[in-house]
Amino acid sequence: MIRTFTRVVLLALLSAALVVPPEVSVDARSGYHTSTWRKHHRRYSPRYHHSARRAKVTPPGPAATLALAPPARPHKLLTRDEILASDPTRLERLGGRLVVGFENFADVRPLVEKKAIAGIFITDHNVRGRKAEDVAKDIDGLQNIRRQQGLPRLIVAADQEGGYVSRLSPPLKWQPTLGMLIEKLKTDNEREKAVRQYAETQAHELERIGITMNFGPVVDLRLGSASRNDGETRIFWRAIDKDPYIVAKVAGWYCDTLTKFNIICTLKHFPGLGRVTRDTHVLSADLTASETQLELTDWLPFRRVMTEPGVATMIGHVRVDAVDNTTPASFSDTVINSVVRPRFENDGLLITDDFSMGAVTKSKDGIGGAAVKALNAGVDLILLCSIDQNYDILMSALIEADSAGEISLSRENETHERLKRYVFIDERELPPPAPIQAQQSTPVPAHPN
Repeated sequence: MIRTFTRVVLLALLSAALVVPPEVSVDARSGYHTSTWRKHHRRYSPRYHHSARRAKVTPPGPAATLALAPPARPHKLLTRDEILASDPTRLERLGGRLVVGFENFADVRPLVEKKAIAGIFITDHNVRGRKAEDVAKDIDGLQNIRRQQGLPRLIVAADQEGGYVSRLSPPLKWQPTLGMLIEKLKTDNEREKAVRQYAETQAHELERIGITMNFGPVVDLRLGSASRNDGETRIFWRAIDKDPYIVAKVAGWYCDTLTKFNIICTLKHFPGLGRVTRDTHVLSADLTASETQLELTDWLPFRRVMTEPGVATMIGHVRVDAVDNTTPASFSDTVINSVVRPRFENDGLLITDDFSMGAVTKSKDGIGGAAVKALNAGVDLILLCSIDQNYDILMSALIEADSAGEISLSRENETHERLKRYVFIDERELPPPAPIQAQQSTPVPAHPN
């Protein structure tokens, strides 16, 4: 009897233990997005400095687990084959808003053949150990496909700021940062001469391989100390100066010279990273200064240069607390349509920072929802530095939203017209004898006394 009773008790306890629901892991709840983050940050996060120290990540608690749940979009993740086999007109329309990076030229060729992108991003692993002429040949091979398709040539973007963000050096000539260049120069005449010579040299180098858009100059202000911990961003070392008037003038001279060679210059990273101490490659970050303070300092270089012909602006992933404290600027309708467009009277080209960065992929919208918001806010181009699964997630979301009539056609038409004004993007019409940028550009106002 006692043995029987003991067996019953033990069986009851064992059964209770087996029916307790197991904890759901963060990986299981976050679906494909978690593996994508890990893949990206393992392979691509040393974007600005290979020796940068990684931020210590604390294992998330229950609240964080819920925050990492898959966003609503896309409801269904399409395969690459399904995306490329989708409606050709829709694929061209939506893909025409993306500039993408890639491992090998063979990887990106199918996207060009299917008209599924607007441009390519060339970086260090695309040129490492190669001659400039060989890289140029590969780029021209993709451009030939576009010519045969009767489409504007691909935007060919690069991240050639100077200093340690010199992704194409070698094979291209290495140059210092603009900040290093002007550090010991005392007058505007000296600075202008040096900056224009610098930009001309850089333009000739970029022309060697067919670059049409450079992600520079950095117009974030040099604030704080050199020892500030902003992870891989390292803005202090990349910035031109702490004085917004000097930054504006240097950026103006640089862009005016670069655009004379039909290369788009790109101001970055609006709304400014000079005050930001967190690394948006990994995490979300906030800009907490007041609008008045930002208008008088951080935003001054952007406002003075971004309206010049041939100038694009890169929108970063920082939240501007005084304007929209919930959504990163790169896909905030409020930031784009209450500050960048109307207040700055800017109808120039807007491109996001890399959408593979943690501030986007880990946001409540995820990369797919963020892409839909960005296009509907009036951002022209989304940068995606790798065509891994993030491309599939992003395009699945855009196709899904467009099928439901949720992509703004008016914004799309505005982008189409905007791109046409950057005449050097479109080779279907011969450019005028003297570049439009050179004819229309005006000098940046001097620092007031």
